[in-house]
Amino acid sequence: MVLGLGQELVRFDRVALTFPGISGRRAVEVLRRLDLSIGAGEFIAIIGPSGCGKSTLLSLLAGYLTPSSGRVLFAGKPVSGPGRERMMVFQQPALFPWLTTAENVAYGLKLKANRGNGRNVKETVAAMLQLVQLDGFARHYPSDLSGGMRQRLEIARALAVDPQVLLMDEPLAALDALTRRRMQREVLQIWEKTRKTILFVTHDIDEAVIMADRIVVMAQRPTFVLEIEEVTLPRPRLREDPEVSKIAQRLSALLE
Repeated sequence: MVLGLGQELVRFDRVALTFPGISGRRAVEVLRRLDLSIGAGEFIAIIGPSGCGKSTLLSLLAGYLTPSSGRVLFAGKPVSGPGRERMMVFQQPALFPWLTTAENVAYGLKLKANRGNGRNVKETVAAMLQLVQLDGFARHYPSDLSGGMRQRLEIARALAVDPQVLLMDEPLAALDALTRRRMQREVLQIWEKTRKTILFVTHDIDEAVIMADRIVVMAQRPTFVLEIEEVTLPRPRLREDPEVSKIAQRLSALLE
């Protein structure tokens, strides 16, 4: 089911999550009555204190976790497990070192769950490598690529199965400062070309302001949505822009 831009695609409806105590330890309440609506095609950044449940939020939508109460809805239906319409991109690329760049992108397309979707593997791989500017590296192995290139390859592999949502869990955190800035621009270019819905977890408040349509600010655990900041500044946005700094400073003060 493909929705028009702006139509509600994801809803966290009074979602709570508590991990039960093990070996006499107390239960851990992670999320408490979390409500959030996300429209198709939105770029959403998620910020908050360490350990507040940002990655947990992505795992619930990915179907890796089940809420203790409440519902996680995708296109109006409860999420009951992983699906190719919701793909995760992790902080450290989980690439197969024995496969070439092209073979890594093709891997997901050849899985039983993704067969029969009408996509030609060879054509799709070529298109994805071109999208992430790795078309000249199809026969290279991950060890031949820089950190930024490996992260682009991870994004290409996720996009190859044509998901509706990309769940990005601090995907740029392991990169050096210059590569990170370049990757911010490249992720935005990919988003502008594909208009996939993106949920982007980051600890970098400036990064959130530069990239996102809306910024979800999460409170300390047990977590709920503290505030949602709509960023209407035109793109491209620069850290040095006083308006970017103004928003980032306000959000930083809110988290403190």
